[in-house]
Amino acid sequence: MTERERVRDLLCVAIAVGVVAWGAIGAWTAITVGNYPWNKWIPFANGAGKGVVLGMLAAVAVVIVSAKGFRTGWRWAVFISAFIGGGLLGTLRDLQGAPDSVLYFAEPLSDERWYGTTMLLHWAGKVALPAVVCAVVLTLLAARPYRQGQSIASSAALVLAGIALLALPVVASNLAPEIQGNGEHVNAGIWAGLRCWIIGIPVLVVGLLRTLFLLISRSELPSAPSPSEVFLPRQPL
Repeated sequence: MTERERVRDLLCVAIAVGVVAWGAIGAWTAITVGNYPWNKWIPFANGAGKGVVLGMLAAVAVVIVSAKGFRTGWRWAVFISAFIGGGLLGTLRDLQGAPDSVLYFAEPLSDERWYGTTMLLHWAGKVALPAVVCAVVLTLLAARPYRQGQSIASSAALVLAGIALLALPVVASNLAPEIQGNGEHVNAGIWAGLRCWIIGIPVLVVGLLRTLFLLISRSELPSAPSPSEVFLPRQPL
């Protein structure tokens, strides 16, 4: 039962950290993109939503490596597997060529300009960096002794991640400049918001249900008897 709870804790924490890590990368992209006033916040939403999937992949990789039990001697194996799980998809996409241009009217990078320093910088900042952050957190969690309170904390982190995903499109779209221009890019923000909500709703529901279950289970545990209630053997006369 303890190992099962540890696996669930890893999944909860991985999703929460994934939302923060890849969402931060998306926010960085949104802030540094110029001349993009109609849907400037979209990389933020896409990054946070992608973090849920990549965080889960990192956690699954850790669970597979640690199938025989969480051992402190396996820390490097846990870290490497989490890093591969979180960064594999981005690495494969980078190797297939330059990503789609953030500016809808800009020409895509040619292979000559992409493969080399440009790809390495993109991979290091937007693929490897969040994967490392996620891997470090999962490694530290897998290495520490299990405590019952960490399950409630990890479930609460999942709830916060779900709330962030649901609130992000509303907050970000209100802060972004007014939509300008016409064409498909005008509707890109709507689809980004829907993706955030579609991912955020199950994350929030699972987090709430697990937190509620853990709190109920904890309240039903028999409390330790007070010193006055401890049975004392009857002394002979």
